[in-house]
Amino acid sequence: MEKSNDPLRTAREKRDWTQAEVAEMIGTTSVNVSRWENGITFPSRYYRQKLCALYGASARELGLTHESEEEKVPGAAVPVFLFNQPLPEPGELYARQRERKTLLSRTTRKASTSIIGPRRIGKTWLMHYLRLVAPEQLGSRFRIGYLDGMSPRCRTVTGFVAEALSKLGLFVPEVIEGLEALDRGLQELLAKKLIPVLCIDEFERISSREEFSLDFFEGLRAMASTSDLVLIIASKGPLRQVVDTKAQGSPFFNIFEQVSLKPFTYSDTEQFIFEKGNVARFQPNERQYLWTYGRMSENEQAWWPLRLQLAGKILVDDLDQTRKDPKNYRQSFEEQFNTIYQAVI
Repeated sequence: MEKSNDPLRTAREKRDWTQAEVAEMIGTTSVNVSRWENGITFPSRYYRQKLCALYGASARELGLTHESEEEKVPGAAVPVFLFNQPLPEPGELYARQRERKTLLSRTTRKASTSIIGPRRIGKTWLMHYLRLVAPEQLGSRFRIGYLDGMSPRCRTVTGFVAEALSKLGLFVPEVIEGLEALDRGLQELLAKKLIPVLCIDEFERISSREEFSLDFFEGLRAMASTSDLVLIIASKGPLRQVVDTKAQGSPFFNIFEQVSLKPFTYSDTEQFIFEKGNVARFQPNERQYLWTYGRMSENEQAWWPLRLQLAGKILVDDLDQTRKDPKNYRQSFEEQFNTIYQAVI
């Protein structure tokens, strides 16, 4: 875009919204909104979809199509619903506003965070959210590495250290002598005024292995104090429970603030269904599937992100069938939903 996008600005001003308010609603920054309206940059496909859903208008009506760009069916190239997929962009992380702020604030202050919650609640996505927004929100001084505790390399202390060094962009020596090798690597980053952030997912897998002793946990804790290492650890339960059998009385726990992830509230779900439903062009009866199947039971006033994504994905895949025979489709939908959901849970 070489000139300002007046339709996009007008759509916002008609609603008396500030650029900061629009940014908050679609999961970006006011700087990006300003650049889009002034024609300095052009929003990605994802944010174009978010803007269209927010304003209830087409991309063309908002000045969000290049002259050479043909209209495409929503979801044809980029899935609308992201079931069992990596987080592609920060804005795809719905809700979690307080948790995001806590994680960013503590990381900025070089403080460690423990993320807890049941499986498939979004702990990994929150970690990847941090990685995606880090260049803009934290700056170039922060070096972020992500480790999966289920990785075969993390079954031993030596493998863990090698993986951590690699993910932090550090040299991996042929011979690794425990955590000392990681500490030396962290000192290199410290000398360059870089701040290492180590995200460790599925922490239970590490803590349950005999080789990872009290000395290991206390060593990590010491590096967080002396080498500016920021630890972000994801687990199903509180860290004290996860490693309690090995580290009773250990100071490992007292460097963390716990962030608990729970299912979506009604307002979280309402926003998700409104925005995603608009992009997918769902009709009211189709949106009701997400309200119904996003919960574990009819009496539960909480909606699970994974269930919402799965329900939306099935509907998008079956949209022709849904609209040809809406009365008889529900049984087919329910069978698919239960089969796929049980397979991943």
